[in-house]
Amino acid sequence: HDDFSPDEQLIGSVIAEIASSGRFEVLDLGADGFIATAPDSLLSALVTLAAANALDVFLALEVLPEYQDDRTLYRGDSLITSRTIEVTVLGRFYSSTGALLGTIRHTHSREGELPFAPDRFDMARACAVILAERSILELFPLEVSFVYDGGREFDIPIGTAQGVKNGTVMSAVASSTVIPTDPLDYGALRSRGLLQVFDAGFDRSRARLISGRLVIGGSITAVEQSAPAMISGGYYGSAYSIEMGEGLAEEEPGLSSGIRFSAATAKWGLSLGGGFTASILEYASCLGVDLNAGTRIPIGSPELGFRLTGGGEVMFLMQEVRNDSLSSDATAVSFNAKAVASLEYLFSSHLGLELGCTGILGTEAQTWTVQEYTGNIRDADPDELYYAKLRSGPVSFHAGIFYMIF
Repeated sequence: HDDFSPDEQLIGSVIAEIASSGRFEVLDLGADGFIATAPDSLLSALVTLAAANALDVFLALEVLPEYQDDRTLYRGDSLITSRTIEVTVLGRFYSSTGALLGTIRHTHSREGELPFAPDRFDMARACAVILAERSILELFPLEVSFVYDGGREFDIPIGTAQGVKNGTVMSAVASSTVIPTDPLDYGALRSRGLLQVFDAGFDRSRARLISGRLVIGGSITAVEQSAPAMISGGYYGSAYSIEMGEGLAEEEPGLSSGIRFSAATAKWGLSLGGGFTASILEYASCLGVDLNAGTRIPIGSPELGFRLTGGGEVMFLMQEVRNDSLSSDATAVSFNAKAVASLEYLFSSHLGLELGCTGILGTEAQTWTVQEYTGNIRDADPDELYYAKLRSGPVSFHAGIFYMIF
């Protein structure tokens, strides 16, 4: 249906993505791959192609007709027309006998004010590449069986020759080919958890648990899945260096307390995440939004881990004013660089405790904005504020509970 995407380039991008997995030998059928036939003749055409080219699996790609929607919106005191364009790519996987193995679709959308003409080919190619990436995990996940011989680190009989990479995450569950006959056999069926490959060899790899428990001597089946994530929430405490407003006595550094919510990747190694904190002082409240990156290190896999990350934070501050002629509180923004160290203890397959501290280096909030009843917005005077200056840090602490999603 598309008349905007060079087919050879789109197919080439998909071939590169699937071939990079190391799980398939990919063949570009060239002109033979553009099948112009009635739908009821498609399967017989695939069977003929499979026999002629010794193929096991087909990926049939279809770029569907683009969707376009125009909407009239208010922006300020003007009317504008906003256009949304969506491009969808559909992928169907067939066996060499014409059996449908699975279907995946992905949609990419962009929106902008008219005149708006995004690169539709770029949208279609991005769609197709993401579709290919998803299909590897959703339709063709790695699967391996092995006997767990104990230890926090153990071998699994699968490697780069089968498509395993360092960081691959697999869901492990006990398996048995016979009906258990005694308590020991039943005990061997209690294995369940997540494992992650950290040293991928050619046909054998080393792995460790992220979550769960494996029974020594039990037969295990592990199936590849997407990486787990963690959401957490709990107490947040921080010290602020403060300078009181004009006419007020100077005080010691202010102590704030509040809550913190965050989300981050939960596998060992590269860690990405972010969150927000909300805390209060006597006359002020603070909301911080941060993004960070670093590493998650196993100390006692899978229960005990250490996370070390760094990143940036935008802090929005609001404080009460001392002048009754003002119609709003005073607001300011500051920016912080943060280094976070956290200790994580997983006491069940999903729930755990988190304890950590943060080093903070940031700017000072010293320019505060207020609004008068006339609607005029201006900088606040020192005699209108409780805090003339506020600065985060240098250290904050957090403690709470996290939940692992997988």
